[in-house]
Amino acid sequence: MDASPDGGTDSLADAAYGLIRNRVLDGDLEVGAPVSVLALATDLKMSRSPVRYAVERLLSERLLRRVSGTITVAAPDRYELLDSLAVRTQLEALAARLAAPRVDEQTLAELTGIHDRFRQAVQDRDQDAARRADADFHSAIQELAGNECLAESLERVRTQVILAAYSTAWITSRGPALLEHERVLRALQDQDGQSAEIAMIRHLNNLTTRITSEWRAQDTAEEATGRRRAAPRASGAR
Repeated sequence: MDASPDGGTDSLADAAYGLIRNRVLDGDLEVGAPVSVLALATDLKMSRSPVRYAVERLLSERLLRRVSGTITVAAPDRYELLDSLAVRTQLEALAARLAAPRVDEQTLAELTGIHDRFRQAVQDRDQDAARRADADFHSAIQELAGNECLAESLERVRTQVILAAYSTAWITSRGPALLEHERVLRALQDQDGQSAEIAMIRHLNNLTTRITSEWRAQDTAEEATGRRRAAPRASGAR
């Protein structure tokens, strides 16, 4: 894309990218929903060029997918989610370790404020607010780590986890996640990089365990439903 002398074209493309990406990650554009460049451009009151650029960028990041000529919000399968979680765990652990010595009064206040929002959302059973606060907590630690290469790698893998979370009962993870965030925050407050790294690994390993446990429960329920539906047919065949 050719940029205008004042960088306006690039700025519009970046703005479109941010707006569309946030709509996906906030759940406003649901998993599996079709994505139209024309409709988005009209809604965002932009020309199609920056929106098309943003959509292509989101396709390259696997936040959107093109199937049979149609662009939709990506729906990561279970194997993709587990792969993303494994990578995310190691990257976020590194981010926590790098962030710990960089914590000062201002950054600690910001992290504490985000954590307080998360706690309030959990108490209010506000799933959307809790999800946003959870994402903000992890993003703040990522930014505090001060490593651009790590941030870029982590940003891409986190989007896959966030997308997949919409297809799980994430609400069941909020209580345990609140306690796990508190342990991470405490280690960061102490500027203890090793403890922050361990706390983050435990948090994300526990998240993986909760998700896989839910999958097993879903599969068991579906199998039981299938057996109940098949029983009358089998009985009638005699």
